[in-house]
Amino acid sequence: MLNRIVPTLSGLTGRTAKHTHGFVELFIAKRLIQGSAVALIGVFVPIFLYEVVGQQFWYVGLYYSLLSVLYVLFIIPGMYVANRIGFSHALIVGGICSVGQFMALYLLSAQTIWYILPVLTIFTIGFRVFHWVPFHVDFTLFTSHGERGRLVSLSFATIAFLGVIGPILAGFIIQNAGYDALFAVAVVLLIAATISYAFVPETPTHFSWGYKETWKKLFSKRYVGVTVGEFANGAEVAVTLVVWPIFLYEILNGDVFSIGALSTLIVAATVIIQLLVGKYLDGKDDTKFKTLRWGSKLYALGWIARIFVLSAGQVFLVGLYHNIMRIFTQTPFSAILYDMSAEQGKYVDEFTVLREMAGHSGRAVSLVAIAGLSLFIPIGWTFVIAALASLALNMVYQIAR
Repeated sequence: MLNRIVPTLSGLTGRTAKHTHGFVELFIAKRLIQGSAVALIGVFVPIFLYEVVGQQFWYVGLYYSLLSVLYVLFIIPGMYVANRIGFSHALIVGGICSVGQFMALYLLSAQTIWYILPVLTIFTIGFRVFHWVPFHVDFTLFTSHGERGRLVSLSFATIAFLGVIGPILAGFIIQNAGYDALFAVAVVLLIAATISYAFVPETPTHFSWGYKETWKKLFSKRYVGVTVGEFANGAEVAVTLVVWPIFLYEILNGDVFSIGALSTLIVAATVIIQLLVGKYLDGKDDTKFKTLRWGSKLYALGWIARIFVLSAGQVFLVGLYHNIMRIFTQTPFSAILYDMSAEQGKYVDEFTVLREMAGHSGRAVSLVAIAGLSLFIPIGWTFVIAALASLALNMVYQIAR
């Protein structure tokens, strides 16, 4: 299978199979195999936790916030470990932790929550620490300027394609066999992804900043645009990944199959648009910035529209619009940041750590605010936070220009 994919991606990137080797193996492990697991479980994990804690959102919001805080605190020590074992092996460790995550979720219930939750937390932090920085660094080093828009788009389109099948299949599994069956399938896929990471080539990276130095850099004038932009991105992503699925659960009265079916219909309509946007972004140098500028404004309007959703039909129409606008926001945003990462030279991993710290700081603050507000107002009204965060993504544009 790999031999068939390499020539295809070589034609897409305009490089030889030798140069695309690392990207292809990373793409297969992350986007195809692990992506299949994420497509199945992504929208349903917050819903599962929401059910376990008796449908009290503030518990879920504060727990996800805690995960982000712990990740920010442990990411730097984690990079020292990654230095010793290499980023390729770090991806394998991250994969093992992802398997542990869903084995813990398999055992989690209202009766076992206080025993299993600490284990789930350790595995989740382990996955984030040893997965995301190595993945982003490898993606940066395995691609080059002038093609990243297309390759980011290819990655997002793959996620979207898998998302056509995953949510509806997951909804069917949960409805007929329960969450245990869904988590068991996810574990099998994640084991396969972990094995696949063993084939990703090692990259010549070494995290060289100290703990205090890294925190200083995070708030330095040089990186203020990245810090603010990623903080805003994290705040918006938190609403997308945690709040929106639970909002759907409430609107659709706990009908998990309908949640999966609607997610499938919305994603299916956006795959082709995603691929076309990637090709467009690799045109003129300022195309990414212009697209992000107007795309983020239209995307913010989509969050406001989501506040007033009351039925399945409205979920589909507003969700379709919002997903399309997300393409015109997240694709240029990610491409800009990968380009900026590549410009850091030997400090690409340090820059990526700053991105992750800023992004998860945004998630933590956003979720604490939403958890508090949920005690007084419907969670749908907290989408205003995501709308404001969408507009703040343009801080990356201001500094990058």
